[in-house]
Amino acid sequence: MLERLSKYTLLYIEDDDYIRQNAVEFLEEYFHEIYEAADAKEALEIFQRYKPDIVITDIEMPEINGLELCKTLRQTDAQTPIIVISAFTDTQYLLEAVGLGLVKYLVKPVEEEELFDALQLCAEQLEKRYEKFVNITPEHRYDPFNKLLLHHDKIIKLTHNESKLLELLVRYKERIVTYNEIENFIYYDKGMSEDALKALVRSLRKKLTKESIQNHSKIGYKLHIDV
Repeated sequence: MLERLSKYTLLYIEDDDYIRQNAVEFLEEYFHEIYEAADAKEALEIFQRYKPDIVITDIEMPEINGLELCKTLRQTDAQTPIIVISAFTDTQYLLEAVGLGLVKYLVKPVEEEELFDALQLCAEQLEKRYEKFVNITPEHRYDPFNKLLLHHDKIIKLTHNESKLLELLVRYKERIVTYNEIENFIYYDKGMSEDALKALVRSLRKKLTKESIQNHSKIGYKLHIDV
């Protein structure tokens, strides 16, 4: 059953280097890719840049604890499955965790079976999210699982950046995707110019419709669903 994790990416956050490295080494055979962070600040940068499918975080970390990190993530992302791991069963922590949409709150030491059960729940959530096509126009639909744009069931070829932009717009179709989010997700290694972004949006609009991607001045872009 764990094979279902192989197509997903994981962000693992733990400030203890030894624990983190051992956990990543143990889990890496199950995931497509694992990103690791030693603190909340690093984790936020990685999350904004790579948009991992699943997040596992410790609570006790310097400066910003794991629950505060989860609250920050939930301000812009209500769907990504999150597992919290803590050495404490403190009632205050448990109360704070309520309402964050966590998949599991696990107490150290975490048993292997317990962790895998939680990861299976994450996979189930992701599969439900990706099980349906997203209809963008009466002629266009998007396959989130395979990251494909179809026009009357014919695959429309996208460039790498077009595919990344459409993936981001569909993932957050309920809201505006900011310029900063686009830069972190697509242009993180070289920076984003205004001309480059406009050219990318223009080329993607040609493969959808001009009205499908709406510009919100000085904020970002939003996918317009017209079905």
